[in-house]
Amino acid sequence: MMKTITRLHKAMMVLEYFTSHSWAWNTDNISMLMAQMSPEDKKVFNFDVRQLNWAEYMESYCMGTKKYVLNEDLSGLPAARKHLNKLRNIRYAFNTIMVVLFWRVFIARSQMARNIWYFVVSLCFKFLSYFRASSTMRY
Repeated sequence: MMKTITRLHKAMMVLEYFTSHSWAWNTDNISMLMAQMSPEDKKVFNFDVRQLNWAEYMESYCMGTKKYVLNEDLSGLPAARKHLNKLRNIRYAFNTIMVVLFWRVFIARSQMARNIWYFVVSLCFKFLSYFRASSTMRY
């Protein structure tokens, strides 16, 4: 735990200046510059942020911060991602079980609710059997 707390404290100290101050941004100068640039200059000096792949950018930004600012080792990243996937699957399973229990305890007391329940379950079984059958097919 001390290692984790030390890393967290170090990250907080590095980012304290940026998180504790207020920043005001405007894009007036960039808009004016883009309006005055020729099409050739726009190709050479491409700084239009609307063209960024933001998911990829944020991934690179976080990895760079972790590696170069916090000086952390990235070797444990695949194991951490695998662990997060496992936790996500556990959460999905838990939520599904809770919905099923809620349905069975509170809603399934009426005949109409039971009929809907049996319809949904049979639909799920048909869906699963279709995927089982289609996964064994050779194309």
